[in-house]
Amino acid sequence: MRVLKLYVFLLLLSTAQALSDCEALIANLAKRSTDSPLAFPKLALIEQELGQRSLIDIQKESHKDTIQAHNKKTLEALAEPQQKGGAVLKGGVTFRQADLLVRFVGEHPTHGSDKEARFDPDGCFGFCFGRATLIHSEALSRNVPPYLIKKIWAVGSLEERRWEFHVSALIKAESKSGWWALDPIFHRAMDVRNWILQMESFSDDGRMMVFVTEANRFSVHSARAYSTVDLLGDGKSDFYNGYFKSYLEELLTKPPPEPFLK
Repeated sequence: MRVLKLYVFLLLLSTAQALSDCEALIANLAKRSTDSPLAFPKLALIEQELGQRSLIDIQKESHKDTIQAHNKKTLEALAEPQQKGGAVLKGGVTFRQADLLVRFVGEHPTHGSDKEARFDPDGCFGFCFGRATLIHSEALSRNVPPYLIKKIWAVGSLEERRWEFHVSALIKAESKSGWWALDPIFHRAMDVRNWILQMESFSDDGRMMVFVTEANRFSVHSARAYSTVDLLGDGKSDFYNGYFKSYLEELLTKPPPEPFLK
């Protein structure tokens, strides 16, 4: 009996430690970069104008001309070079590094239609937001500064009303201007402009609206950052059926990857 009680105690202790470690990882993901508005002021201003609103509501309430003007403005902001104290800087990741992240997540145990079916048996989620979260996490673990990572959202009726939105991680390219879209559905990294063209081809009515936000935004419906409840549930239920728990627990067991940036 004593042995059994000791086993149960150790099991509970290890479970509590794993939960604490997962919570620490989520807290790191949730941090908002204070450097981003200084490095990319045009993108920061556009996001600031969105406020805390649902991106879906903004898109639905916008006239087609407004959407087109907004998308054009966003594209121009994405071409803005990285800045520091008025000086233009280079700094970011290579195509090879960005592509490595796409392939890593594409081959991860939580990804792929056959694997995601375990977490989404009714096909409700799609998990594009999950893959964007995984890439955000993996980029941070490779020493990519938070301000060089963002998310891009394509909002509107997509693929014959199959989806209301799609989201991908963005990482700054090493050139003075430009971003990589890291979207595993395309199996490789691509220039963000090409990603937007792909999303436009999925639009059912030509009203697809593009939004670029900080990477720590979890949902299309709210500007709130990641939280433990969002990713792991409240202790009684897990809305995503263990998707993020499975990833975070696996992350805790592996050695740190080779950094992209020193």
